[in-house]
Amino acid sequence: MKKRMWLILPILSLIAFVFLYLVYDNKGFEYGLGCKFCNKQMPYSLKPVFHSGYPQSFYLKDEDDFELVGIGFRYETTNFKIKNFIAYGYNDTSVVVKCTDSLNTIRYLTSYETGYKSKKGNPEISFKDLSDSDFEKVKDKYQWFNIDKEKVYAVDRNKFLFILGALLSLILIVWRLFKLRSKKATN
Repeated sequence: MKKRMWLILPILSLIAFVFLYLVYDNKGFEYGLGCKFCNKQMPYSLKPVFHSGYPQSFYLKDEDDFELVGIGFRYETTNFKIKNFIAYGYNDTSVVVKCTDSLNTIRYLTSYETGYKSKKGNPEISFKDLSDSDFEKVKDKYQWFNIDKEKVYAVDRNKFLFILGALLSLILIVWRLFKLRSKKATN
């Protein structure tokens, strides 16, 4: 029984670590960390991206890897430059961005189709100002994600720790199997 327990515990821990990795991998999509094992999609095939280098930034990219909205962006229809990306929300048909301008005033941008097509034939989009009153009317129709750098780092750290735990569990399983095999060979 004791021999089996030394094999069962690493197998159970491997399953738990893989499950937790998949949970955090799924959460990583919203925070711009990418998602290796999920199929989440935003409208217009946008992808959130968190750049952890200097300077740190968060932006949304389209399917052609063009940055559509992020820190430092200014649009033809807006009279401000984005200083900080606070949050974004999306539903099946559009995206709303909550950001600040150079005066730290909270601003809202909403996506709209430009009338042009991308290289892949999908509609191209841009962003325009959304007034505070219009935002209050539509905010409940979106799934929202706050971009908190501490939370991004926590998700990234947890992904790393859980994949490391899974690898160590796998090594322990292989080691135990070799040990059991060598004992059987000597008997």
